[in-house]
Amino acid sequence: MRTFSALFSLFPFLLFSQSGPAGVGSSTNNSLWLKADAGSSSTVNGSAISFWNDQSGNGIHVTQTLAAQQPSFATNVLNGFPAIQFDNVNGPNVNDKLIGPDSPLLDNTSGYSFFMVTRPQNVDNNARVIVSKRTGVAINQSFMQFFFTGNRFYTDIQSNNERYNTVATFTANNNFLIDQFYDGTLAMASRCRTYVNGTLDVTSGETNTLVPDNVSPLVIGSTDATDPRPFGGYISEIIIYRTALNDASRIIVDNYLSAKYNITLLSNDKYQGDTPANGDFDYDVCGVGQESSGSSTSFSSSISGGFGLSVNSGLDNGDYILAGHNSFTNDATYSDVGGMTGALNARWTRVWYVDVSNALSNINVNLEFDLSDGGVGAISPGPASDYKLLYRNVQTGNWTELSTASSVSGDKIIFSGITLTNDGYYTIGTHQFNASPLPVELLFFEATVCKSGVCLQWATASEKNADYFSIERSKNGIDFEFVAQIKAAGNSAREINYLETDFNPLDGISYYRLKQFDKDDALQLILIRSIDFREEGTLYVFPNPNSGEFNLNLNANSGEEVLVVIVDAAGKQVYSKVILKKDGENYLGLDLTGSIQPGLYWVLASSRQKFYRSVLLIK
Repeated sequence: MRTFSALFSLFPFLLFSQSGPAGVGSSTNNSLWLKADAGSSSTVNGSAISFWNDQSGNGIHVTQTLAAQQPSFATNVLNGFPAIQFDNVNGPNVNDKLIGPDSPLLDNTSGYSFFMVTRPQNVDNNARVIVSKRTGVAINQSFMQFFFTGNRFYTDIQSNNERYNTVATFTANNNFLIDQFYDGTLAMASRCRTYVNGTLDVTSGETNTLVPDNVSPLVIGSTDATDPRPFGGYISEIIIYRTALNDASRIIVDNYLSAKYNITLLSNDKYQGDTPANGDFDYDVCGVGQESSGSSTSFSSSISGGFGLSVNSGLDNGDYILAGHNSFTNDATYSDVGGMTGALNARWTRVWYVDVSNALSNINVNLEFDLSDGGVGAISPGPASDYKLLYRNVQTGNWTELSTASSVSGDKIIFSGITLTNDGYYTIGTHQFNASPLPVELLFFEATVCKSGVCLQWATASEKNADYFSIERSKNGIDFEFVAQIKAAGNSAREINYLETDFNPLDGISYYRLKQFDKDDALQLILIRSIDFREEGTLYVFPNPNSGEFNLNLNANSGEEVLVVIVDAAGKQVYSKVILKKDGENYLGLDLTGSIQPGLYWVLASSRQKFYRSVLLIK
């Protein structure tokens, strides 16, 4: 394996260390980061959530062991992104909630910044809480953020003695971005502020200059661990800092959340890459900026999909640079490289829209492209001279080569001293894709339930120096065990398909990890997929064939809910119904005469524990 010395005497790595949401802060001040697109126990629509893991790096995970009080995972709620739904369908006094441990990172502070993205389904005069930390009313109470009387949003800091509420009112089934700030170092009358969709709504007083180390759990979806009042709605993201962020940092986080969830900012919309006209570059939006109250001057490639930035000079009050991409997947492409001057050209398929707001001096920055942070595994780049910073001002057409890379460190490619003046589309390319590789071009990786167990399929469009693939599985998405090792093609410029079967899969939801190693045994690629596998049960259809009137006999347990679906040979659903298996009920009678055409069909049924299927022939 080739090695390359780091050329960081002038541009130390810590410049790219801001790894909190949108590149604001890090785990030292970003106490909690819950987002529905990461860390939940399931990603299956409608499935119960037993844990939701903190993404801040502080490990303040929230859990629920009682099935009746588990919220559910909901796909495609806000701008295609998921949410956790606190639906409380199991009746009174068993409201959905998730509970986390007491942590001194959640209090013992003179400042807070809360960011909350939600779609409430019930807004009335009941206390409908997004997040709280207390054991009871004003007991060990660090904070509580909630909808309440008059359809307004309320905040408690340290106690409920100086509770205050928004002027704005809220309606059910609408999406909201709510920010709340507490700064105990300010004058008493201005220590609390709440913003709604980016606009300051209310400023309020607060006596306490410090929130002490209260011994109380973190609670999502309820006032406290035992209170029966439900939230009733969707929560997509909760971010808590243990400091009052400056205005520039607040605006950057607001723009990240606005782009991701398509919530219009009524003030300080600094990022235009999230519009349909510009291609909806909504993912992993990060930024730098400055206001009179302070600045945020770098963001790490680890939270921007592989693209990091730090400011050298020229950032004045009101200046911002924000960047986001529009692709969950990333690999190399040898097409759409028009305008490049090399002979063996390739580039990353991932492109970032960069929005530059600059009133005075030009902003000079260092840029970093990190191959592993881009999701393609750790590879050994070639010499810096092979890599080019690419730019174009529209989504298609020829690229302009703006600069040659300054240095390479590990799998990080650095462009130093770049003056950014233009909005537009940026990525990285190479003139020598043989000597200076970009990622192995993986077309897909899928895990599906099949007759033999779980079938794992993937394909590569090209390979260079590939040795083998490793398949691993996990029950919790953290601790993995070995399943199989598969020999890779090695070097190839054509599509190659791979198939492996796990004949003894784990019951319920599990995770499969694909790793690819090169011939120096270096890890190049990691991808993870989840699947819901249930043991196959027995399903009898009689009579079969029939004219549309028939019975189903399945060996489900009494009291189990079973979803029955009938699909035709093309996979189109023609019938669906949820049934409850009752005591003494041995079969389910169906009469679809006249509503289903003659032909061959599949009857598919599923309960919490098993999956059933059988052929149905309508004559």
